[in-house]
Amino acid sequence: MLKHVIVASAALALAGCGGRAMIESDMSRAVSASPSSPWLTVENPGARVLTVAGLESKEKVQVTPDIASVVEARLRTALQPKYFTDLIINCRGLEVLVGAKADAEPPSLDIDMAIDCRIVARGLIAAKSYRLHESRKLDPASPRLDVAVPTLIDAASADLAERLWTDVLGTGVKR
Repeated sequence: MLKHVIVASAALALAGCGGRAMIESDMSRAVSASPSSPWLTVENPGARVLTVAGLESKEKVQVTPDIASVVEARLRTALQPKYFTDLIINCRGLEVLVGAKADAEPPSLDIDMAIDCRIVARGLIAAKSYRLHESRKLDPASPRLDVAVPTLIDAASADLAERLWTDVLGTGVKR
């Protein structure tokens, strides 16, 4: 009986500390639906948790499978139809920051993404660093980070795909 009281007391104490569960954001369908593209890679696997600052408390969003895999899948989906032989795109050093501006008018959720990419297009080489910023409206009372964070990752990845393709064409390669 004493053990049950101690366990219940510990559970209540932890619940009262304001401990929050990890917010799950499953993007595995988007990754599995993307085409296989060995010519395009985003290195930096493993980072799964994004800390969202700027709300009443810092929230943690866990992206599944991992952020780099999601970005790579979105790039593959956008760029696969444009692929030509002897094109290689390798990106590394992915950094992603998410923050809320709850006091702004209107409130917003922002994502900042930075990544370095190397493009080899039929022997022509270009290396670029990309800095991307996307924003969307936010309801501070109900932020729905499980939906908002994937939407921002998608938007930043789409912007990155456009910039990468512009730089592929900027190498002067003839398709």
